Amino acid sequence: MKAALVLLAVAFVGCKPATDLNQRCSLVKRNPDGGKPLSIAERDVRNAQGANKDFIAIGSLDCEDLICVRDSAFTTDSGLDDPAEGYCSRQCQQGTSCPSYDENLDRGQKALNCRALLLSQETLAALTSSDGGAFPGVRDPYFCARGGSADAGN
Repeated sequence: MKAALVLLAVAFVGCKPATDLNQRCSLVKRNPDGGKPLSIAERDVRNAQGANKDFIAIGSLDCEDLICVRDSAFTTDSGLDDPAEGYCSRQCQQGTSCPSYDENLDRGQKALNCRALLLSQETLAALTSSDGGAFPGVRDPYFCARGGSADAGN
């Protein structure tokens, strides 16, 4: 019995921590009636995509940290009426790493890095304090995302 527990403990020490970072997810928006978040249509994202924008959806039930991101270079074959997709993300501190659920995604254009995704930290702080929480629980602009640089948004 003791040997089995020791073997199990050693196996867990050598395993990569479970994560869903960089896994596909659906972009959602707040439901006006307070219920389950509503899907954002691909049409809505593509119409705004021409402005070279990143999107963040807080409340995506597809993701462990409830954060689904779609960067300006994200591509999909989805139809205009299909739910818009992105990939799971999380908040991070500038300079930290963002390993994907699949290490094969950690190289090239799909690699995640910690970068400003929303607004500058000063603007985000002003919005959060002025209206009681435009972005609930979000205090810093840094998220794990593809492309860009760590100082984007400033």
